[in-house]
Amino acid sequence: MKEQSPLSKRKLQALETRTRILESALSRFREKGFDQVSIDEITSSAGVSKGSFYTYFQTKSDIIIEEFRLIDGFYEKKEAAILREPDAAARLTAFTKHQLDYIRKNLGFRTLSILYINQMSTFYEQKILPNRERTLVRIVSRIITEGQTVGQVRAGDPVELAGWMNRCMRGFFLDWAISKGEIDIRKDGMRFFSGFVLPALTVGARLESTKP
Repeated sequence: MKEQSPLSKRKLQALETRTRILESALSRFREKGFDQVSIDEITSSAGVSKGSFYTYFQTKSDIIIEEFRLIDGFYEKKEAAILREPDAAARLTAFTKHQLDYIRKNLGFRTLSILYINQMSTFYEQKILPNRERTLVRIVSRIITEGQTVGQVRAGDPVELAGWMNRCMRGFFLDWAISKGEIDIRKDGMRFFSGFVLPALTVGARLESTKP
């Protein structure tokens, strides 16, 4: 396997500048709201020129897209560990635990609210949440497909079922954001998933698989 060469000083500086812009923008969005923050304010806080912003992002909304990319990158890193779980139920449960932990530790209810508000805006056409090409849909639909082959998951289109699962969890995340974090996202999130979402995907699966 070919080893990757270390980044040059210029590339490291570019990465650092991009990260500073991203972190500055998200910090300001959380503090004041997406629509109340200007690009001038973002770059001033980051200590970079306005032109530097446009080197890495075309609009403020591209910051939101980048946040979704980071989330999907997290899922990719956890995929191998999730798939080592013994069965479909355990894999779906592991996926959800990682999802809840990431949102709690890396987003928080303020950033999550910003992401949702952006996605509901009629002025922003690139909708990420319902996108079936996202990494989380691919991972969940793979788990469902493999679970269906051994009778552990109910019959149905795997991508559609993955979409239903993610839709249910988004409803919980929205409640958490509305409560301003007062809901225990880890404890209550797992109760919701284990008591409602997972049974909807798995109840009757074994019985259906044994029918002639």
